Amino acid sequence: MTRGHFKVFTIVVFLLTAGGIGALVFLPRDFFSPKDKEVQQTKVVIPQTVGAGREFADGQQGQGGEEIQALRLSLDEGESSVAALTRDFDGDSFEEQVIAYRRLQEIDAAIFVTYAEFDSTRGIYRRRWNAPAAATRPGTLILYTEDLIGDGGICVLVAGMNGAGEQTLTVFRKNDLSGTEPFSKIAEFLIEGSITVEEPNSRNRGRSLSIATYGRDYESANIMDQIEVTYTYNQVNGLYEQSRVVKIPGAQIEQRRLRELLNGNPGQFESFIDGLWYQGEGEQKKYVHFNAADRELIFYNNQSEEVFNWQDSTPTRFGLHINSRNVSLTTLRRTVNVELAGLENIRLRVYQDVYLRSGPNTIWDGSYQRVQAAETLQDIRKAAPYLNGSFKGPDGTITFYLNGSYELTPFAGPPELSRRGQYVFFNAGEEELLELRHEKRTESQETEGLDRETFRVTRNSETPETVTLTRVRISTRGMQDMHEPAIVLTGN
Repeated sequence: MTRGHFKVFTIVVFLLTAGGIGALVFLPRDFFSPKDKEVQQTKVVIPQTVGAGREFADGQQGQGGEEIQALRLSLDEGESSVAALTRDFDGDSFEEQVIAYRRLQEIDAAIFVTYAEFDSTRGIYRRRWNAPAAATRPGTLILYTEDLIGDGGICVLVAGMNGAGEQTLTVFRKNDLSGTEPFSKIAEFLIEGSITVEEPNSRNRGRSLSIATYGRDYESANIMDQIEVTYTYNQVNGLYEQSRVVKIPGAQIEQRRLRELLNGNPGQFESFIDGLWYQGEGEQKKYVHFNAADRELIFYNNQSEEVFNWQDSTPTRFGLHINSRNVSLTTLRRTVNVELAGLENIRLRVYQDVYLRSGPNTIWDGSYQRVQAAETLQDIRKAAPYLNGSFKGPDGTITFYLNGSYELTPFAGPPELSRRGQYVFFNAGEEELLELRHEKRTESQETEGLDRETFRVTRNSETPETVTLTRVRISTRGMQDMHEPAIVLTGN
């Protein structure tokens, strides 16, 4: 090769190399990805630590703009995801994913679940298994895992409602690696009533959890009479089987009034439950306030107040299924089954989709009585305030009022440094949190939305009372410390 040819060859190689680098930099990341249904993964995702008890599915984007759970594979055309649950199901250090989805062309058809498994040799996720669940209404679906059997294994529970207004529960158990299929169905229930799963902390070690259904006693003339059927796990055949039947007498209510309340019109039942309800006595009292006009649910006791936006209602055989979302922690979804127990009594079964994986919140379950019209939640707060009065901090004084507002007054500086807003206390697992909300303003003092600050709360009941606030951030990954200096508030 002559020197001139070698120079031309060098220039050509340089231009080709530069072009290749430019394509890698400027073309979209997925440009070189295959266009089939399996999504190429660029790295192996190490699973998060899974705590004991329940793990709930990650949800869709909430009002606060939280992260959306990414699907590990692409669904087929005409399929739409409802919920996804990601964890290490088989202990191989790779995350798998269970996806609940529905077929858009099939109205009121069963919601399916599919299992996506990581293929480490090819670096892609594959769809290993599909099965239908009994639920058909996506807005009512709750997807979570539980050690139902007590042997440390994993069961996937798919709860929700179908088009007939029945509560449903489908349970799939994860098989060991020697099985031909990754999951087996061990239970499925459909009932014109409600379904409950025994709480894990109420069983002996190694014992399976029982499942109970509550439906109408059709042998009775009183349509409020119910039958409780309990199911337990049979180790021999690997299925849940009926083990006990108990008749539960219901209240004697005038039949015409019952038909009015349970006629399938959610507005009628909403009007009936509108107002304040309570359970317990003395300091153990708990209150639930249904505010149909403002579409709000308030759960209150002496330790905390939790406020939820009332999103939608679905009629059930004995009452109403309510979907709600926490006003402060918008990834926190709570569904409430309200059942009629009498003209002055209701029963609540509360399910909490806890994206922080802090465990289910069942303290609100049980029977409630209607509070007399003369007594309001405002009166109850005054009788047992969880925080009220002024506190001195490092830079000023903050005053909390019983109507949920606060005022921050600095020790020094111009008046515009003062701030007014709303506050709310709520619980995330064992942690007590405080959120301060106030209007953001531009330099010209125009309103620019809401600014939210979240703090972990530590109380000291000594005299004078002190409250220590530590700034945190809440997301679907959990609670993250912002590493800012703690604020110590001292009561006046």
